[in-house]
Amino acid sequence: MRLRIKGRIEPTMEAGPLKTSQPPTPEQNSGQPASPSTHPPVWAQRLLLVIEVAIAVWAGMLVMVLPWTRLWTENPLLSAWPALKFVLDQTFVRGMISGVGLVDVWMGISDAVHYRDLR
Repeated sequence: MRLRIKGRIEPTMEAGPLKTSQPPTPEQNSGQPASPSTHPPVWAQRLLLVIEVAIAVWAGMLVMVLPWTRLWTENPLLSAWPALKFVLDQTFVRGMISGVGLVDVWMGISDAVHYRDLR
C-alpha cells in the first residue's frame, strides 16, 4: 500500500504474516556485545519519585478530609439522588472513604522510604 503526500508517493507499513522467529539481538546486528538495560538518569528517577509521592500524599489527604467537610454534606450534585446522599452521609461510609485516603498517603510515604536508584 502506498500513500500519496503532497504529490509524492510514500511507502507505508503493510501487515504481513506473523514471524515466529525471535528478533535478532543487538550483538547479532552490530557485532558489538549487547549493552545492559539502560535506565533513566538518577535525577529523573528522583524527580519522578518526588512528583509521585507529592500527588499520592495530596490526593490521600484530600480523600481523608473531604468526607468530613460541609462540601460533602451539602453537595448539590447529589440532590437528584436522595438514596445515594443518605448512604454517603453515613459515618461508616465516610470512615471507609477516609481509610482509602489513609492507604493512599501510606503508599506514597512507603514508596519514598523504600526508594532505590536504578543504575
